[in-house]
Amino acid sequence: MKELDVFRYLKKYRAVIAGVSILAGVVFFWTAQFRVQQYTAATVIEYTGSRAAEGLSPDGSVIDPSEIYSTNLVAQAMKSLDIAYSEATIDDIRMGIQVEPVITEEDLQVRESKLNNGEEDYELNPTQYVVSFSCGVGNGKDYPRKVLNQLLQEYGSYYGKTHVNTALAANPVSDLTSKGYDYLEMAEVMDDTLTNLTEDLTNKAGWNGEFRSSRTGRCFQDLVDEFAFIRDVEVRQLFSEILAGRITRDRDVLLDKYRNRNQNLVISNSAASFEIEHLRGIIGAYEGAIGEFRTPTVNADGENTGSVLQNNVLPNVYDDRDQYEDGSWAPVDRTAEYDVLLRQYIEDRTLYEHNIIEGDYNTYILSVFAEAPASSSQADQERIQAEIAELAEKINALQTVYYETNDEYNEYLGAQNILMLSSVRVAERFPIMLFTILIVVIFGALGCAGAALFGRIEDFIEYYAFTNKVDGLPNRAKCDQFIASRDGRPLPESFTCVVCRLANLQAENARLGREAGDQMLKDFAAILTSVFPPSDRLFVGDNGAGQYLIFAESLGVEQAEAALFQAGVALEQKSRDRGYRLELQSGCAQAGTEKRYFIRELLSTAIKRTGPAKPAAK
Repeated sequence: MKELDVFRYLKKYRAVIAGVSILAGVVFFWTAQFRVQQYTAATVIEYTGSRAAEGLSPDGSVIDPSEIYSTNLVAQAMKSLDIAYSEATIDDIRMGIQVEPVITEEDLQVRESKLNNGEEDYELNPTQYVVSFSCGVGNGKDYPRKVLNQLLQEYGSYYGKTHVNTALAANPVSDLTSKGYDYLEMAEVMDDTLTNLTEDLTNKAGWNGEFRSSRTGRCFQDLVDEFAFIRDVEVRQLFSEILAGRITRDRDVLLDKYRNRNQNLVISNSAASFEIEHLRGIIGAYEGAIGEFRTPTVNADGENTGSVLQNNVLPNVYDDRDQYEDGSWAPVDRTAEYDVLLRQYIEDRTLYEHNIIEGDYNTYILSVFAEAPASSSQADQERIQAEIAELAEKINALQTVYYETNDEYNEYLGAQNILMLSSVRVAERFPIMLFTILIVVIFGALGCAGAALFGRIEDFIEYYAFTNKVDGLPNRAKCDQFIASRDGRPLPESFTCVVCRLANLQAENARLGREAGDQMLKDFAAILTSVFPPSDRLFVGDNGAGQYLIFAESLGVEQAEAALFQAGVALEQKSRDRGYRLELQSGCAQAGTEKRYFIRELLSTAIKRTGPAKPAAK
């Protein structure tokens, strides 16, 4: 049996090992890359508002990072990126988003310390969060980066609009002409609208006077000036034209409206005056009793230097009243604070004075239109209607600019209150290429082990089924197998067949005994394999009954005859040494020379050319 030679097995099965390893790597790579692999885009954000450390937004609401993946924001991001529902759905994106707080070891130590000190209600309010978005690889590596960037941009704008910025002033001018107003009322609506807009914009300009929109080119102060100009110039001119010309759609309807306004003002002032007098009484009671709540002050020498008010809280200044609570009667809180009383008094007094001014204005309007015609001329109405429409269009256009500026301001506020501490980075869930290399290496190692195992098993099978146990050469079955494997296939020109025969083997075996006969076979097998070394391209086999077959893929006739000569010389020498006598017969045939291109024909030719026996020397 052949010796154990791992390298021989590896060489024999190297193609199979390489093929299986590469195939395993390809299958793993394809499966992992398109079925398991994910791209994850991630960044770190930080809430930087003045109350962020308390877990609160600037408007006092609790910071809620889950707003990042709200349905509305995801839908808006998809719309901005023009992502079709064939690529992803809102739920697909939302399920791929994770927001996790960044909690440091220091934060944990602080919390533990607070809890140990008895602050059981202490809450840890992280300001930094890791925001990530994971998805498959179908849309490319840049897809999760774009989605996460756009989503955070939408969130910044939403956060600025919802939790930092004030609400936008309403615009009743947009549908002014469809509400049945008279011309004077339309002018009043525009005046009120512009007043509210300028107040709103003035506040925003005070908060951040340096902000200027890159989209509209305006800052808030620019808009204040433009709205104020329309109100103070163009709307005032409209008022003048309407009042000077007494232009109206229906005089009687208009006069009724202003009379009703005055009646409502009278009712309002009646209630306000009652409340004002009531508060005056309470404040007077406070001032009358204030001495009871003063504490004398003395200097270091014990001298009286005056007095100070203990507090500004006055009990028992209200009449005793009861209020119904949960089915039982309970006393009303009868404690008053001076600043609260004064504030309410100022508010009521302001309303009262405003109603007086408004009433004077209504009276003036009634006097102007008292002698006006029932309805203005068609030409005057069309002219005023056109002016109002033009002015309303101008206000609406400028308000659109305001909205665009405010939207960018919201984004600005979001960026001011939510910082991205790192750029969005995309990473693979698994290092596929590294794992692929490992798979190839593992399968290569398994293939090598398998090749060694199967090669050795093959050696055992080869030895026990296809090896002559005496001389160690392939037996007759192996010779038949070799011939059958090439039967029916044309042979190359250089293919050579050699036949050797020990003619008197049986006689010598009978003369010297079986043991000596086995030794003769071993000796000749050693001689034959020395001159015809077996390889992948040269087969040497024992065909039985003292006949040996040699098949060479590329061997010239001259080379074959020279080898046979050497074999004869060696056999002669071995015969003298061993004391036996053998006769060697041999013949050879080459496919190209004999024009025999099939193995059985070539073998038959070589057998026919077997020469006469040549006795070896004693």
